[in-house]
Amino acid sequence: MVLTMKTSSKNASLLWAGTIAVLLLVVISGNSVSTFSVYADSGYVGSNTQTAKSCSGKPSQNTDWSNCDLHGVDLSFLNLSGINLSGANLQGANLYGTNLSGANLVGAQLAGASVNSVVLSGAKLDGITAQNMDFYHATLVGADFQGANLQGSAFGSVNFQNANFTGANLSGIRAITSSFTNVNLSKADLSNANLRASDLTGANLSDTNLQYADISYAILAGADLTGANVSGLATAGTDRSCHGSPICH
Repeated sequence: MVLTMKTSSKNASLLWAGTIAVLLLVVISGNSVSTFSVYADSGYVGSNTQTAKSCSGKPSQNTDWSNCDLHGVDLSFLNLSGINLSGANLQGANLYGTNLSGANLVGAQLAGASVNSVVLSGAKLDGITAQNMDFYHATLVGADFQGANLQGSAFGSVNFQNANFTGANLSGIRAITSSFTNVNLSKADLSNANLRASDLTGANLSDTNLQYADISYAILAGADLTGANVSGLATAGTDRSCHGSPICH
């Protein structure tokens, strides 16, 4: 890093040379590692400075770990209800059996995380990216997945009751024998999804893309399919006592 001093009759200014100066201070204590990062863009000293958050130690309920880099962290079986993980990097994290009920994970990165048996009841997961993941035996009652990208993920025997998937990308998901009772799937993309033998009683499927999805032997009692794209939809053995679509009766 080079510092250049320029003076004039009016004032003196200290300028940074180069484009970006990065200062990293790593403090290691016991088994925990805390990382502090300072970024300075070229320009006057003190301008455009950002400090990365330190996220060390053992988290607990209602901990604020928003925007933290937690990739690969092991949080399995912990009770972290109400924790703030919004914007956090949880790629490759172990969340097996973790209680995240009521947690804030808005905008979190979950690619490659282990989420089997995770409890996300009432959690906020708006806009998350969690493609091709396995949510086997997860509890998602009342969870908010608005605008989330869950393309290709597996949800074997999952309880989605009262969850909100408005505008979410659920294309190609596998959710056989799952409960979608009273779930809001309005404007969601469920094309090529496999929902065989699932319970969609009272679900909101208005303007939903169900093209080439499989809901064979499912229950659509009281479901709203107004404006839904049902082209190529497989409905063999399905209870079609829904409304809003020609497939209903």
